[in-house]
Amino acid sequence: MRLKDKVCVVTGSSRGIGEAIARGYAAEGARVVVTYVVNSEMANKVGADIDAELVLQLDVRDRDSVKRTFKTVADHYGHIDVLVNNAGINRTADFDMQTDEEWAEVMDVNLTGVFRCCQEVLPYIPDNGRIINIGSLSGEYGGPRTPSYAVAKMGIMALTHNLARFLGERGICVNTLSPGVVGGEFTDKTMSPDVRKTALSLMLIKRFAKYSEMVGGAVFLASDESSYMTAQTMSINGGAWVR
Repeated sequence: MRLKDKVCVVTGSSRGIGEAIARGYAAEGARVVVTYVVNSEMANKVGADIDAELVLQLDVRDRDSVKRTFKTVADHYGHIDVLVNNAGINRTADFDMQTDEEWAEVMDVNLTGVFRCCQEVLPYIPDNGRIINIGSLSGEYGGPRTPSYAVAKMGIMALTHNLARFLGERGICVNTLSPGVVGGEFTDKTMSPDVRKTALSLMLIKRFAKYSEMVGGAVFLASDESSYMTAQTMSINGGAWVR
């Protein structure tokens, strides 16, 4: 039970990577707070499956929503040990076709939303706490068909570095977990056969990731085992991008 009794808030945890991390944390003994924007039914099912005491609506675009959520968690548990900033969206388009509205929407959720959550959790996170920001392979190598998403995820890595420097004296570790291409319904809908073929050709392990394969890294970054690791990006991408 590597996370026994740690209070862990996972944004966007009603499905996808966030759901997998929430379930993985609960299996390691954490007190997981499940959050969602609109799909309360899916979130409540995840919460019921992992015996979560709190399933809360959280819109990272709205600072008041972030404030309310974190205060509710702190009022219930007294503190927040781990924050996983997972909530995100994507608006796929070639560079010359990305609109101002799409760009602004993705930035607001994927980058500014993380900034808001990191600021608002600070009164409640104890020394030696953990902040884990979910990045992306897209942010490391630049897309190619996701300019707004790639830039936002690259920005998350810079935000991680900055915040880690700010919180280092408190022993709070801040890291980025950067997934590669994860197979599933979203990938099936948004990735054409040609793009799929190209993506697979880049990977040393010739398949897309599973959501469950992100959990081990997320548990490590939340656990006491990572107490001397901060300002880093942990890439789990099948060797698609090698630095």
